[in-house]
Amino acid sequence: MTATEPATDGLLDEALALRAGDGRLHLTLSFLIDERRMQALVADREGRCYWNRKLLAALRGDEAQDDGDYQDSRRLGQAIEPLFNDIADRQRGLFIQDFLLDTPSEPRRAGDSDGENVCDEIEVSFPADVRWETEGDRFSLALSSPVRLAARCRAFWVAHSNTSLTYHLSLELPYRHDHAHYYALSLLQKAVFPTEGTRWVDAADAGGLRLHSPKSDRPLSLHDYVAATFERHAASLLSGIRVMLGRRAIELAAPARERSLWQRLLLDPDPEAETAATPSAATDRRPLGELQCRTVFLLQDPYFFALLRPPLRTGLRDMAAVRPGRGDDGRNRYDETDLQPPHCPPAHLDYYFLSGFLQNIVDFLRQDVSEIQDGTDPIYPPAGIEDDDSHFLVYATQSSVYEVVSGSRSLEVGRGWIGTCPYLFLVHLMTMHNESLVRKYEGMVRRLIVKLEDDGLLHADAVNNHRAYSTHVADEAFEAFRRFRLETFNHIAKHRYFNVLRYDTEREFYESIETVRGINQREEYWAKVVGELEQTVDDLRDNERQKAEKFLERVLFYVAFLGMLQVVFQLIDFGFDGAWGKLRYAVIASVATVAVMLALFHSRGLINGRRWRQALRFRRTKRPEELPPQR
Repeated sequence: MTATEPATDGLLDEALALRAGDGRLHLTLSFLIDERRMQALVADREGRCYWNRKLLAALRGDEAQDDGDYQDSRRLGQAIEPLFNDIADRQRGLFIQDFLLDTPSEPRRAGDSDGENVCDEIEVSFPADVRWETEGDRFSLALSSPVRLAARCRAFWVAHSNTSLTYHLSLELPYRHDHAHYYALSLLQKAVFPTEGTRWVDAADAGGLRLHSPKSDRPLSLHDYVAATFERHAASLLSGIRVMLGRRAIELAAPARERSLWQRLLLDPDPEAETAATPSAATDRRPLGELQCRTVFLLQDPYFFALLRPPLRTGLRDMAAVRPGRGDDGRNRYDETDLQPPHCPPAHLDYYFLSGFLQNIVDFLRQDVSEIQDGTDPIYPPAGIEDDDSHFLVYATQSSVYEVVSGSRSLEVGRGWIGTCPYLFLVHLMTMHNESLVRKYEGMVRRLIVKLEDDGLLHADAVNNHRAYSTHVADEAFEAFRRFRLETFNHIAKHRYFNVLRYDTEREFYESIETVRGINQREEYWAKVVGELEQTVDDLRDNERQKAEKFLERVLFYVAFLGMLQVVFQLIDFGFDGAWGKLRYAVIASVATVAVMLALFHSRGLINGRRWRQALRFRRTKRPEELPPQR
């Protein structure tokens, strides 16, 4: 079978000539730390919080009284932030002021062309027995030997304008174009997002993926390695904060020893969660993907880039079928020899893998041509646009951004410092931060709705005109909306990134990523819900105000009526006294007063002949006891 039309065979041959070269995966794991967790951590014994923009500026080295910056963060910013500014007009965000903070790293070695910001060099070992479950079936593949890949690690922080932090850990791994390395890369992705029954990959017990680091005396799962690395870097950051505040004669409270920094900053209940779960040993082993981890997978691979170009990808017609055999235990088992020539042409296996990897699918061999074409269809360049000059392809899911490049100058400049392409990372950072703000906004909406429910404003009988409704409750609801609007501005609107990217390319795939993750859709939906609720409360408040005014007018009417009675009594008194002259003037004044009052009440709607006639007609035709029973 041929994978492509004859017209594209020449292009396929050119691509296959690149297959012998290695590819390189740049994986970045990103975690967001809510500013309230840092505020609780950076406080003195009296509970006064010192986590603010001024402290962050001191860590960066902006304060003159400090001898230097934290971990040489200024040099990191000087190396990377100009690249950020190349593609984004970051000054247009009036309140957006983010910058990088470094972590402890190894000194540069002589002749090392990969930069000086490497914090660890590890080896990642993958099991030979690969297992997964999908669509009610169990599958497995037994490799001839385990796969071991060397990796370089780099880590850094980003401080955001709302004083939240994001922690970024980058792994750089070379790989070959063969089935064993393809499954190894798939398992690495499953260690972060364990779908298809693959939680065993990153389990604490032996048998899954393991990382071997000179900083640890035993192999670690990816979860444990990330937690240990984060713990070291967070402890170093907290130590630097103590030094900065110590120069200002401020002493922080001792941290709680029963909970690690990893647990306090990432595992404790989410402040925006609807219910606060009690921390436990079980929650400490949650997969990284459940900690709001967002990832960047950058494949620096000329061969994959050639395969994914539209002429080859859209020209796919037939794929070699690879079918498993049924084992004695009921598991479907693939034979390793079926994944190699001549049973499976190399290009076919590569397309199978790429389509699965770009969707976090390890069961990638069970795809047809249309599924492969859909799975490898990028969000940039968008479908239907021929962009032969494009030097990268971008894909996105709810949790990950993927980019495939043949080569990139910005990647070569930036990877030695942050382990990935600065241009792609900036877009990833913006969408990740915006997504966190939308989650916070949703939490604020949830609390507002709960308050309105507690006040009885969301019940249907709240607008019943025959029910005595409290003006005080309506005023409190109005005040709740006023506070909500102010909090939305201070905590959301001020810090939200908008599309300040300079070039059409980055602007388009930034908007595409936000669309894939539903950031704008979620924000617009809840803003519409809040707007409609606010309008309803305003209507109720106006209704209560009108009812209060009507009540006041009726009170005045009764007071006036009593005044008229007093005049009548005076008339009677004049009549009995025989003061007929006074009586004549009193009658004329009384009639004039009644006429003025009737005109005034009619203009205010208190006297409506039509309504009175309708009410009388209703009472004459159907008395309440004569109304038909409700069905």
